[in-house]
Amino acid sequence: MSNAIQIRLADKSDLQGVNVLEQACFPGHSYPDFFFRQALDCWPEGFLLACDDGTPLGYLLASAGAEPHLRWILSVAVSETQRGRGIGRKLLTKYLNRLPSSVTHVHLTVAPENSAKELYLKQGFVQTGYESDYFGDDAPRLLLTYVK
Repeated sequence: MSNAIQIRLADKSDLQGVNVLEQACFPGHSYPDFFFRQALDCWPEGFLLACDDGTPLGYLLASAGAEPHLRWILSVAVSETQRGRGIGRKLLTKYLNRLPSSVTHVHLTVAPENSAKELYLKQGFVQTGYESDYFGDDAPRLLLTYVK
């Protein structure tokens, strides 16, 4: 692998690698493989891949919200062996910089103990809510919001 991390839109040829990454990053609580295929059709502009020589190192998946000015980041994943290289920051920066001018708010949720929370806060997200059972019993999440 080189030191040149490329951030680009994902395509069909990336889906197997994204699924492997997903299973490794979120064991027991991951999206199924077919979800990524559908996500590519539904939100192609919100599906970013970080790669090095074609190897997926991380991804960001975002969708439109219920209102035209709103987007949701559904998932950010970075390979455990690649963390600390700024990949998550690069994915977030690329996504936020590509937002249409009509989009003014971006939401995401994160587990309170997840170290990625610090990355989101450094990128300008602020905590706007908390739900103790977001994904079911004892699965709390912080709601973070980015305002352009």
